[in-house]
Amino acid sequence: MKRAQSLPGDAILVQNPGLLTTEVDGELMAMSVEKGTCYGLNGVGSRIWALIAEPRSIDSLCRQLVGEFDVEEERCRREVEELVEELRAEGMLIVRTE
Repeated sequence: MKRAQSLPGDAILVQNPGLLTTEVDGELMAMSVEKGTCYGLNGVGSRIWALIAEPRSIDSLCRQLVGEFDVEEERCRREVEELVEELRAEGMLIVRTE
């Protein structure tokens, strides 16, 4: 996986409200009616999605995940940023860096 550009810790993550989502066997399935595409997130990705049901900063998200999972802070941040970039590229997520 390529390294995502570092996002500021206070960048706010917001779900795209135009997606239809459902949980299937602990994993999130999302469909973009606009694009006509379907996306799937594994258990950890689904947890991240649930945590950003309300807009929150990357720093806040990473603190929460480090507390819930056995993961080092640096690795968590790197993997969250990679997922954020993928979700943003697919139009599933909006990143506000105001």
